[in-house]
Amino acid sequence: MIIPSSGENLDEIMYFEPRIVKILSGMSITWMNRDTKTHRLTSGNADSLLPTEFFHTEDIPGGKSATIRIVSDQPAITYYCSLHPAERGVIAILPNDEDEMTNTQRLQFLDSIVPSLFDNENREIVTRLQRQVDPAIVEYLSNSRAALLRNKILTVVFWDISGFSNLCEKLQGHPELIAEFLREYLGLATRIIHEHGGVVDKFIGDGILSYFCFKENDVDGFVGAENAILAAIILRRRFTDIKNNWLEIWGKIIDSNIDIDIKCGMNTGPVLVGLLRSGERDQFTVIGTHVNLASRMEGRAKEGEIIISSYTKQRVQEKFNTEFIPVSSDDKIKSFEDITEYFKVIDTIS
Repeated sequence: MIIPSSGENLDEIMYFEPRIVKILSGMSITWMNRDTKTHRLTSGNADSLLPTEFFHTEDIPGGKSATIRIVSDQPAITYYCSLHPAERGVIAILPNDEDEMTNTQRLQFLDSIVPSLFDNENREIVTRLQRQVDPAIVEYLSNSRAALLRNKILTVVFWDISGFSNLCEKLQGHPELIAEFLREYLGLATRIIHEHGGVVDKFIGDGILSYFCFKENDVDGFVGAENAILAAIILRRRFTDIKNNWLEIWGKIIDSNIDIDIKCGMNTGPVLVGLLRSGERDQFTVIGTHVNLASRMEGRAKEGEIIISSYTKQRVQEKFNTEFIPVSSDDKIKSFEDITEYFKVIDTIS
């Protein structure tokens, strides 16, 4: 842990680095003072200046350090410098090793520490968002210095289930079977997307909008493109198992053929990603031309296909078996009439 230089304005809120340190109860934390001023850390509320009993350090002169062992069953401990109360941080006490936590456990943990994470001006926004957005976004917004809207190269992916409208019509008398199928499918998709560094932007009925390498320093988009394709390939394989299981269940209720499959389209390029605010509704999402092109790629996909733009293809080169698909002169891509090709992913190159 680093105590940074406090600067000239002692009233400006600053955070220790990292702002949120995640530990297991019983672990020790060492703070190194990189400032020329002396600091004294104490657990408690920096706004009210009310300390708590969890820990207090002696004075830490510039260039020196202090180590404290933290034992607590609280999900979070806020602390501040009693000499400079505008400097503050949060100690998050994990219920178990972070690598072993499921995404559900991560979201529950974030819920438990939300009151400790946000300044008053951000708390209302995040409270409205936290039940609607991916845990990675909630964690990102916990940093008050994070840009609420920024340019970043991402691989944007749209998934859809072909034949889903027909399925709903045939099962209109059994909405619970549709709901349970979607719960299983969307849960599987979310896990696979998270495992490959993706963020679930939103569910659109049976559709999914996601983007990859939002948190990572993926300057050229190479990692995000590869991860997105790997996630799509794995989800396509796993969807077959889900589909076959549900076809058996649905077949006992309706006496007609059901034909559904998963398909997706993706594109890689610079987008605007962040928090869009409008009155009573806040939405953390991606916008821009490259998002629209990803949607057009999904529109070109047929049953079971993974369609990628040339922008994504050039970032993965020979890592995947692909099929070149030309765009004919009488079937141009709407709003992208200059694009003359795209690709279908077959599988990884073994």
